[in-house]
Amino acid sequence: MSAGHADRIRTEGSPNAAGARREGEFAVASIEQLAAHLMALPDRDVAALLAARPDLVSPPSASFTALAARACARPSVEAALRDLDAVTIAVAEAVVALGHTNADALAPALELAVEDVAARLVVLARLALVLEAGPVPGLADAFGPYPFGLGPWAAEPLTAAQLPPPLTALEEAEGADSAPGTAVLRALTWGPPVGTLDPGNHSAAAAQLVARGWLERASDSAGRTRFILPREVGLALRGGRLTRRPPAPPSADALDVVASDAVASEAVSRAEEAVRLVRELLAEWDREGGQILRTGGVGVRVLDRTAAAVGLERGEAATVIELAAGADLLGLDESGAAWIPATTVPAWLEAELPEQWAALAAAWPESARTPWLVGTRSDDGVLRPVLGADVEAGWAGRLRRRVLILLDSLPEGTVVDAAWAHDALTFARPRRQIPEGAVGAVLAEAELLGLTGGGALSRAGRVLAAALRTAAPAASGAATLNADAAEPVDSGQGGGMLPAALEQALAADLPAGVDTLLVQSDLTAIVPGRPTPALAAVLERSSVVESRGGGLTVRFTPESVRRALDDGWSAGELVQALTRFSLTPLPGALTVLIDDAARRHGAVRVREVASVLRVEDPAVAAGILADASVRDLGLDQVAPGIILSSAPAGAVLRELRGAGLAPVLENERGSVVVSGVGGGDRRRRVLAPQPARPGNQHSVRLRRPGRRELAGLVGRLRAGEETQRAAGGASSSAGDPVQVLALLRQAQATRARVRLRLTGADGTQQERTVRVLAVEAGRVRLADLGRETELTVAVHRIVSVQAG
Repeated sequence: MSAGHADRIRTEGSPNAAGARREGEFAVASIEQLAAHLMALPDRDVAALLAARPDLVSPPSASFTALAARACARPSVEAALRDLDAVTIAVAEAVVALGHTNADALAPALELAVEDVAARLVVLARLALVLEAGPVPGLADAFGPYPFGLGPWAAEPLTAAQLPPPLTALEEAEGADSAPGTAVLRALTWGPPVGTLDPGNHSAAAAQLVARGWLERASDSAGRTRFILPREVGLALRGGRLTRRPPAPPSADALDVVASDAVASEAVSRAEEAVRLVRELLAEWDREGGQILRTGGVGVRVLDRTAAAVGLERGEAATVIELAAGADLLGLDESGAAWIPATTVPAWLEAELPEQWAALAAAWPESARTPWLVGTRSDDGVLRPVLGADVEAGWAGRLRRRVLILLDSLPEGTVVDAAWAHDALTFARPRRQIPEGAVGAVLAEAELLGLTGGGALSRAGRVLAAALRTAAPAASGAATLNADAAEPVDSGQGGGMLPAALEQALAADLPAGVDTLLVQSDLTAIVPGRPTPALAAVLERSSVVESRGGGLTVRFTPESVRRALDDGWSAGELVQALTRFSLTPLPGALTVLIDDAARRHGAVRVREVASVLRVEDPAVAAGILADASVRDLGLDQVAPGIILSSAPAGAVLRELRGAGLAPVLENERGSVVVSGVGGGDRRRRVLAPQPARPGNQHSVRLRRPGRRELAGLVGRLRAGEETQRAAGGASSSAGDPVQVLALLRQAQATRARVRLRLTGADGTQQERTVRVLAVEAGRVRLADLGRETELTVAVHRIVSVQAG
């Protein structure tokens, strides 16, 4: 046959193409066998199983038979597989593919060490996924009809002499170009093992392979011919291997390694910057809160305003906002219409840098927020807002914990990129899909927060990772750490060992503070190192940062000096504060700048009514009213020197300052209000809300049962099993829908007869002896052996299932 004829055979992956397994060729453990196995286990082993598979606990099962039915079901098995690494899953799939649990035979098929395979079999046994009798039905279903891309066993047994040689040897012997049959085998060997031939077409090469027993022919309702590669033939062509290459994690040899002091320097700088950004956010939202949209969350306009105020891009600003909310620094105002600083903010602001940072870092790994999705569209096409419910995902905190624990497993100073981390996490949990871009976003958050420096985990990051590792309960006997199951750690700002440990770790890397300021005549100043808290506070109020690194370079501008005056300093106090740190007298250009800003400061006063502008200079008032850039404030002069605005006081201050004026805020008595979070006697401080968190994080934490609860549950399982057996045996009744479905799937797999007690529409009950043809969502298709008909029955109408 020509190569063109061979090409007409199309490979496909449809489950319907699989033939039935030959009876006795592949054993699956039954529900009764699993129930007996569980009954024979010591109480501590049953409790360990329930702890490792928490979906079996809620709701609790009435007996071991009911527990076995749930443990055999595919949804529960899939949940257990999500916490296993690629090697353990490969061993489980090999048990399904080869139909035995012999480690000596499984190891060469997977190209793994026998000891490693034996250890993974122990894990699978402790998770009740594989017994001596074989895998549970749900495990066989989880890998589909073609485990490792292998077809069903041959309908007729094949001797070793009838099996083909390995495909490589076959190609060398026959030549790939001159042997169409070899091309067909090559297409099917590594799966999918089923090919089709359209009606009217003929393949001489496939016919020859069928004659030799290397292919099996079948037909479908559309008249197409199906060619199926038997499992033993596929294994022979692969040389006995189940995979092209053994499962292995990505190598870390190619990753860069940086010095620990470089990591510490970069991480400390990032940590300081993160704290500064949160302070700037709180100050901005204290002046004008984050207004909430009708649909929830904070809109793009507020986000852009905040980003401009803190000097970040929109995405980074969203991350800072979510960090502050996660650390309980934000709350809803009395009307619930805006996010503003919470009552916890004054204490946080008064704390030292390590304590401030620890509150942010400890809250980060338990957050279910995904700020990198802000600005993208949800499934219904709506833009996701910051602090909105759509920016929440139950897997987000789990992914953060996994990333930190992964970085902690590498040698100190190892720099990790997103691609490598994604591959490593996928190997550790191949059945947990990681959304695209999520790993890179988490790494960026860790870098912004200072948990990593230059891509390598910092000292404080390792402290946090160690705490997460301790809090992560591994599956009983699991070969790898179950980071996915980690409980949220103690992140309370009022105490707890973790924040204190994080404070100590950051403080250990903080360089000694420098209280020297080198002021230059071009209105710039240099701090040759890390400024002390007192110097940093002065510069933060009165200057803007131009560069950071080994030293700090700042510049004094009219706007930055005005900010210090807004905070309640006079011109003399600011000059005195700067002179205290300067080695030389302040340049005249700087003192002139400060004096000029002080003369202009307060020329316009804004009284928060919503809002009233009091302008003593008629020329200034006329200029404000004529300025087109502030027209959106809705200004209206009601009397000489008195201008009303429909905008809040914070918006008026911001717009007037943008127009080149220097307004100040005053209270109802006409006194100047000192700006800044927690400052002055503003009414908002009195009305500061309790901390609140966006979304539904409080509802996504899974509660795991304690030892006493598990012990009591095991006792009830034993009592329930004894009662059920005394009432007529474990196989007679199935009142639990999960158990009903499990028994039906088992009957379908073994093609065994069963007797069903069914409830009719009128409430009457009837018994039927049937064979299960298909189990679908909420219903089952049956062949009635007595009436020789087919029927479809809703699962809820099945009262009991018994062996036929």
